Amino acid sequence: MGKPNYCAIKDCHNKSGDKGRFGRTIKLHKLPKEGIVRSAWLRAISRKDFKPSTYTSVCSDHFPRGEGRTSVHKVPSLHLPQKVVKEGKVRNTKNSLSTSISETESILQPSISHSESDQPKPCCSIDVIEQTHSYSKTPMRTLCESGTESENVPLSTASCTKNDKITQTNTPPAELSVQVTRPEIIIDDIASSDEEVLFYTGLPCYQAFKALFDTLIAAGADRMNVDDEIMMQEKSYRKLRLIDEFFMVMMRLRLGLLLNDLQYRFKISTGRVSRIFNSWISLMATCLKSIVFLPPLQTLQQKVPDCFKNFSDTRIVLDCTEIFIETPSALENKSLTYSSYKSHNTFKSLVGVSMTGAVVFLSNLWGGSASDVHITRNCGLLELLEEGDAVMVDKGFIHIQSDLKKKRS
Repeated sequence: MGKPNYCAIKDCHNKSGDKGRFGRTIKLHKLPKEGIVRSAWLRAISRKDFKPSTYTSVCSDHFPRGEGRTSVHKVPSLHLPQKVVKEGKVRNTKNSLSTSISETESILQPSISHSESDQPKPCCSIDVIEQTHSYSKTPMRTLCESGTESENVPLSTASCTKNDKITQTNTPPAELSVQVTRPEIIIDDIASSDEEVLFYTGLPCYQAFKALFDTLIAAGADRMNVDDEIMMQEKSYRKLRLIDEFFMVMMRLRLGLLLNDLQYRFKISTGRVSRIFNSWISLMATCLKSIVFLPPLQTLQQKVPDCFKNFSDTRIVLDCTEIFIETPSALENKSLTYSSYKSHNTFKSLVGVSMTGAVVFLSNLWGGSASDVHITRNCGLLELLEEGDAVMVDKGFIHIQSDLKKKRS
């Protein structure tokens, strides 16, 4: 018996070399060996008591545009046999909601578009690396193809309510998609209101929020593995949409929300909230530190605010800020971080702002017991100042004048 040259999917009669639906020559793609992807292929083939062989293949017509299996589209999603389910009722239990069987879709139910291109609308991806989320009013378990989150996946949330479910693709070995409760708030809910965007994120509008988000995506935010705290070579999968992870991080920075609060709002565990926050903060620190720099005085003087007309030679305004921390268990650390000014354990940093209001200097963190004088002399700021620069400080920096005179001499 020769090598089979036909497609194994039920009710498909394509053979290798035939003319396909998309005007392309039919090509056959062998059943993959990978566990999760292989299982998805077998479900797509949808043959009862089917026993695959080394020659089992699926034709290119079952992939977008008839291009066959690619690095993006790894699972057949077009022109698959429909699974007919009889209507009936499911008995109520304590852990389940009353629903009809007909409302439960098969994991292999494809989204088929009858447009001219006969190509399905993207929804979610089986690919463990490239995964996205879309909000759905009806709980779905769908297997279809998608591109990247920011470009190809339409985020339709207008018809969703707070009790709706989110179709997501954090794929465990047992199944290809999992239903996750829709967060109490997502960025789409406030995108149209500049006032709400400012309140929740501290950014003036959604366009500014999206621009910052896109910058971090370009820097590799979509490859962060929040569980292992490593940067992956390809896109990582997660519980929330990337843009909602970033929204959650900005909410905590702006409003100082506790982990338990964010757990309730975003329907994920406090541990995952913490890991997501730490991963994004590390990435943001790496990517955004280059925008904190001290411009020359001549540059700052090109646009002097009215309140600084009489102090136009001011290059920087300095003050220290303190951040409350938990009390360390080690006695030495407890002593180093205790601030007599705040009567609490803190971290302390010297912050410099230009007369235009931009943050232009941030020192490393010091223990709360460190004095303003010690931090100013050892943070590297004095080396950045030039002759003719004026520094505006409060009375706690009584040493600054003598230190600048020593530097000038």
